[in-house]
Amino acid sequence: MNRKYLVIATLLALPASFPSIVAAQRSRTQSDRRTELFDKDSTKQSPPLRVRDVEDQSPIKLLIDKRKDLKLTDAQIAQLKDSEGKLKEKNAPLLKAVDSLVREYRSAMGSASEDGRTRARSARVGLLTTLAEIRTNYDASAKEALGTFDSDQQSKANELIAKQTQETDKLIQERVVGDRRGSGER
Repeated sequence: MNRKYLVIATLLALPASFPSIVAAQRSRTQSDRRTELFDKDSTKQSPPLRVRDVEDQSPIKLLIDKRKDLKLTDAQIAQLKDSEGKLKEKNAPLLKAVDSLVREYRSAMGSASEDGRTRARSARVGLLTTLAEIRTNYDASAKEALGTFDSDQQSKANELIAKQTQETDKLIQERVVGDRRGSGER
């Protein structure tokens, strides 16, 4: 009979302690949240530049993607795909350099020392130089590709490429040049 009273007492006591169990669970999840006060670096940074971002800015890739809008023939598409392969091969070492320089730049950005700022500055200059080389290769391949287009195709392609160039400039401004504020420079 004592056992019966013990079970009933336990069941009556359980709902009384239930809110405290729920509160304990709630405070644990709140403690897991990140706060600006305890974050290592609470400054807002733009997302890092990725090699894929640079590859996506290829005008040859754009022309292939917009082949229906440009009304390209099968021969023109085949020639563009061939040019794209050559361009990828030519830019492969530059894209590897972009990847390395972005990693170096990001790691140096986290440093508050003068050495870290110098490394970040050097990596950013190298990155911008490499991106300029890639842009030169892109421009040359686009110029070569446009030589096979008729006048209507050329005008549409030039508009698409000009728009893409503006977007590329904006991307680089946001993700590379705009980060200067984060490294303590001006």
